[in-house]
Parts: sequence; structure tokens; C-alpha cells
Amino acid sequence: MPSYRVWYRDIAEPLVFDAASRCSEMEILEHIFAHEHINSSTDLAAQARDPAQPAPTVQYLIASNHLAPVRYTEDESEINIIE
Repeated sequence: MPSYRVWYRDIAEPLVFDAASRCSEMEILEHIFAHEHINSSTDLAAQARDPAQPAPTVQYLIASNHLAPVRYTEDESEINIIE
């Protein structure tokens, strides 16, 4: 069960959570959205209405929600950056 520490918006205290398995970058963002009460479904709903429209990227979601920089560790590993 991996343990994650996630820093975003240059906050001092990380968001800490455990996951049943390794998380993708999108899953890490979903944890941030839940913690910050950010509704990311607007972009995803627009894509669902128009399948020709590409799904929002991780980079787009970070930028549009002013989360940068997003950094995380998994089980005390080295810091990874989501760009």
C-alpha cells in the first residue's frame, strides 16, 4: 500500500494519503481536487458531450486550477514532479 505526500501551490504541508496500489498522475490530481473541493468534472463532461474534443490533460488541469508546481513522493522515494 503506497503512501503519498503531495505538495502543490507551494504549500508547506503536503497532502498525505495511502492508496491500494500505485497512483497515476491523474489519480494524484483527483486526490488534490477532492481535498481542495475542486470540481474537475466540468472539463470531463465537456469532453463526454463532444467525443471529438480531446480529454483534458494533466498539464491542462494543473494550469487551469492554479495548482503548479505539483510534486510528490511515493513511500519516501525521491521527489517526482508532475509537469
